[in-house]
Amino acid sequence: MHGKNKGFTLIELMVVVAIIALLAAVAVTKVGQMLEKANLGATLGNLSAIRSAINVYYSGNAVYPDSLNTEDLKLKGITGSTLPAVKCAYPLTAPPRGNKVTIGNSIPSTEGNGWYYDPFRGLIYINSTARDIKGINYTVY
Repeated sequence: MHGKNKGFTLIELMVVVAIIALLAAVAVTKVGQMLEKANLGATLGNLSAIRSAINVYYSGNAVYPDSLNTEDLKLKGITGSTLPAVKCAYPLTAPPRGNKVTIGNSIPSTEGNGWYYDPFRGLIYINSTARDIKGINYTVY
């Protein structure tokens, strides 16, 4: 007497594998978006800290620093030994990652990387005209 075979058929296994692949594809895109949101949050926190350091420097010296060179002892005491880097980039291969500082006197108009600093008005921006994951231009922050 033969009993029923126990186990799954090939069709059932293929359906399960297809469902797992679909869930994995959705999860990978969501993880990428969450990483970019985290990097944007870290960059905005760094931007706020740098702006605060510039304002502290201004309050103590009555002028804005000429550059954000951390070798300036007054600025180094506020920002630390190195300037924090821009961590955000969307898409992931695009600018503005890095901690390079570009000096100028207007809002950035190109897709550079790092920070953009206006020493005449003491303003600092993320140095890129690219858009973040929400579609907002990085220079708006």
